[in-house]
Amino acid sequence: MSKDCYYFTHDSNAKDDPKCVLMIEQLGMEGYGIYWMLVETLRDQPDYTYPVANIPALARRYNTSTEKVRTVVYNYALFTVKDDLIFFSESLNRRMQAFNEKRAKRSEAGRLGNASRWGTSQTDRNAITMRSQSLAIKVKESKVKEKESKEKVATTRTAFVAPSLQEVSDYISEKGYTVDARQFVDFYESKGWMVGSNKMKDWRAAVRTWACRQNPANTQIHDIASTYKDL
Repeated sequence: MSKDCYYFTHDSNAKDDPKCVLMIEQLGMEGYGIYWMLVETLRDQPDYTYPVANIPALARRYNTSTEKVRTVVYNYALFTVKDDLIFFSESLNRRMQAFNEKRAKRSEAGRLGNASRWGTSQTDRNAITMRSQSLAIKVKESKVKEKESKEKVATTRTAFVAPSLQEVSDYISEKGYTVDARQFVDFYESKGWMVGSNKMKDWRAAVRTWACRQNPANTQIHDIASTYKDL
């Protein structure tokens, strides 16, 4: 195994999770493979998150379709999507936090064990204890800074970007709505992508609202998709 490969725990019965069962029923084992490809991709990221915009590139890299990858990310509550910009796995985050804490404890125990084995003096042991305490403080400060950094990145990523006609058309097709993408784009472009007196935050949510208002039949489609997402 390459030294650049990273470890994470994996339940042997993950396939029996009701969310995975539904995904496999609808997408087959390809969907299950896509799920683990996404988890492994997240594990390799420094903050265990991945940009939604890069989903098409992942699909091309692993010889599958963007629609299938997006379906796995959005529809089965296996991942959390934030502001339609990044996604992550809460399960992976919990596992990695526990793993990193255990690794830090083992490392510190090893240092203290070596010190005891070589018969260090009380002064040296005190110095080691102080270094250990200092390390713990630094780890805590590092976590605080990492959290602040993530919050800063998340805030930066929330800036609204107007979609192209193709993006709107693709999203409408993905959801199975019967609305005119050109009409939607022209309408909001004429308003400067404003919703009332506020700048639009989520154009996909606007598409869903637009679809349900224009064609009540779309409401049932939206409710079914939401039901699958909550499973």
